[in-house]
Amino acid sequence: MGIGAQDDFAYAERFVSQTGTTFTMLWSDSNESWRHFEVRRNSSVRLLDSGGNLADDSPGSFDAARLSDELAALT
Repeated sequence: MGIGAQDDFAYAERFVSQTGTTFTMLWSDSNESWRHFEVRRNSSVRLLDSGGNLADDSPGSFDAARLSDELAALT
C-alpha cells in the first residue's frame, strides 16, 4: 500500500496513472500518516511486515526490482 500526502489528490491520481502503480494507494491530505511513519521526504519507502514492524527503510528513490524481491521475501 502506498500513502500519498503531498501536493493534491489530482496529482496523486496522475502519479498512479503515469507510473502504472498496481498496489493500493491511500490519500492523506493532513500528512498525519507521514508523521506517524516518520517519512521526511517524497519517494521514501517504508516496508512493513504483516505484524506492522519495519522491514526496510529506503529514504529516497527505490529500485523497483529490489522492492519486488523484498516483497516476495515477506510473503
